[in-house]
Amino acid sequence: MRASAPFISATLIVRDEERHLPACLASLRRFADEIIVVDTGSRDRTPEIARQAGARLFEHPWRDDFSEARNVAIEHARGDWLLYIDADERVRPADMERLKASLSDPSVLCGTVRFHPRTGSTAYREYRLLRRRPDVRFQGAVHESFLTDLWRAIRRENGRIVEVDVTIDHVGYDGDQSHKLGRNRALLEKQVVDTPDRVFLWWHLGCVYRDLGQPGAAQTAWRRGTELAHQQQGSHAEDALCFIELAKFDAELGEAALDWINQGLSLRPENLMLQWLKGRAVMETSPNEAAAIFAALAAIDPDELVAETAYDRRILGAGAWADLGYLAFSRADYARAAEAYAAASAKAPDILEYRLKHRLAAARLTPQRSTDHG
Repeated sequence: MRASAPFISATLIVRDEERHLPACLASLRRFADEIIVVDTGSRDRTPEIARQAGARLFEHPWRDDFSEARNVAIEHARGDWLLYIDADERVRPADMERLKASLSDPSVLCGTVRFHPRTGSTAYREYRLLRRRPDVRFQGAVHESFLTDLWRAIRRENGRIVEVDVTIDHVGYDGDQSHKLGRNRALLEKQVVDTPDRVFLWWHLGCVYRDLGQPGAAQTAWRRGTELAHQQQGSHAEDALCFIELAKFDAELGEAALDWINQGLSLRPENLMLQWLKGRAVMETSPNEAAAIFAALAAIDPDELVAETAYDRRILGAGAWADLGYLAFSRADYARAAEAYAAASAKAPDILEYRLKHRLAAARLTPQRSTDHG
């Protein structure tokens, strides 16, 4: 780390993160002037790894409150700016001079970064860089946020939020998540009592119930989320989440999912996942409508997209071309199927499935053309 006065302090709260922490700290080496690590009770080599990397290590007992631990980390930071980050996240290399210029104006109180919440997702903007000040702190035991304090400061001082050229990748959802389900269930059940009007909490709680094998409880939580979304008139991007889960749930059971999809689209018509789900739902009944939806999604480059929310890359670009190929093939339109799978292969040459399906469609097309010219 640089020896100059701290400009950016990276703050982490950790517990038993020896698997993830080294890569995170390595990514911060040229980004942060200091790294603050607050350990909440590790029983593995996490503290040793933090010390060896040159981080300032502090211990704090875990009290089932993420905000409390994050605020402890902030109190130990000395930088002008704070980057809050988790051990299972990595900062991509950035132009630090450009970043400093973006944050130099005193009216700038926060910077949003491009954030990939899971491997294979597109990016969205997340509030991760915060000017260090005593009146902005985290709130909420889980899915904690400093936005309430931040917006208050912005209104009071006519402050600004800027988009910065920084990208963070979250890898924590790769692999088995079962070890987190019990903890998350307890925290979320408490948080929805304390903050009952936040759709995202009901969505996450429903996902936890689903993964615990409690589908009825999952549906109940998601339905509560849809009720809130209607009450809030779709004012937030996250308002689409529970409609998406209920549509997927009904589709897996062979039941009609269109009602949930259309309800969600009435509130968030720009949501690409809801659009894709509708395309899949109407493939047999309205193939032309489905084709129009997939064609629009095929035109979107997932590498370039930075929307209000993240999407599975597979519904865009090459994946949407493959959907068009499947739709055309199912209608015995092998010419269009071959064209669509060729486009999918061109955009994703490493995916063998697209190449094989292109060959299959082309093979079906050849005898069809011979018959047409016979």
